[in-house]
Amino acid sequence: MNIKLFVCIGAMIAAPQFVQAQYGFEPSEQAAALEQSTTSNATTTASSSIGSFIELREFTIPENEITQAEELPKKEAIFSLFESRLVNEPTVLNIFAYWVQEAVRMGIPANTIFLILLTPILALLVSFTRVVIGLPTLDMLVPIALAFAFVAVGITIGMTVLLAIIVASYIAKSSLKKIKIMFYPKRSFSMLFLAIAVFAALTLGVMLELERVLTVSIFPILILMLLGDLIVSVQLHKSSQETLVITGTTVLLGIIGYIAATSQLVLNTLILYPEIVLLVIPLNILVGRYFGLRVVELFRFNNVTTE
Repeated sequence: MNIKLFVCIGAMIAAPQFVQAQYGFEPSEQAAALEQSTTSNATTTASSSIGSFIELREFTIPENEITQAEELPKKEAIFSLFESRLVNEPTVLNIFAYWVQEAVRMGIPANTIFLILLTPILALLVSFTRVVIGLPTLDMLVPIALAFAFVAVGITIGMTVLLAIIVASYIAKSSLKKIKIMFYPKRSFSMLFLAIAVFAALTLGVMLELERVLTVSIFPILILMLLGDLIVSVQLHKSSQETLVITGTTVLLGIIGYIAATSQLVLNTLILYPEIVLLVIPLNILVGRYFGLRVVELFRFNNVTTE
């Protein structure tokens, strides 16, 4: 027992000298070196992980996302655009342009300002379509929201999801007509069909290797599902032909709005000359005071007189 005790004590005494003879530093220095090595490895691993994450972010986030705030190169391009019509002092004729340029300098994204200014123009288009042309739509804001949803998710993914929603809405209508329940429970029930259709469309997009599906936000998807809910609501009150016309007109206006929202010419014009938006005031008055026959009615009555 005593021999073992002396051996252990001797080993404890000899251990520091052995470490110093073998490695050239004290045990405390060895611990510090070990901690430094561990920290260095952890830092290297973290740097590698961060680098991979940055590469992944650069690969997955599209650069032409107009619904997001601009990156530094795009901000520099906007400031270069302002040099074409630089407004340093507000006057009666350029106060709107001064407001826009100062807002961008304060940090408000130019893309956001552009979409805000585009909204009343698209609303005028909806009014013109309903009053003058005579084609019905799903309310006023639905075509505008649909256009911005197309901008957010891309026209390919947007049309794929929208087609799935339209098909699901017709399936929901056929299924819910046989169920004797109240109106709002029917609409709530239809969300099951819409959710499954959207999920299937997104899964199909991943299978087709559409990279933008991986960065789709829930909010544009909710807008598309809102359109599907309204389609189901219209189908429960109107005929299939009326529903088809209303849905087709809404989608067409949404595509036109998407083209306008993604046009660089329209963006540059509205950012440089935001006073153009004020033209909707007299144009809305003209549309509002139009009491003639609609374009659709002209074609309808022309067919009657021809027969």
